[in-house]
Amino acid sequence: MNVTPSTLTRVSEVDGRTLLDVSLLRSKAADLRQTAADVSPALSTAYRRRAAELELEAAALAARFGLTEDLTLAA
Repeated sequence: MNVTPSTLTRVSEVDGRTLLDVSLLRSKAADLRQTAADVSPALSTAYRRRAAELELEAAALAARFGLTEDLTLAA
């Protein structure tokens, strides 16, 4: 693969977008976990489950693009 300034620009844009996507997924997961504390037990379980799914998706996206510092999962 030839590395040119335009290639580097595209890679950095993808990485920037990827970082934003990872951040947004984790933010949404955190919001769901916070909301889970204020709703009924049945909804709380569903919200926490969805938060875990979003965190897993964020970790998979980070791994796909080699963002090893972003490979953390909440318990």
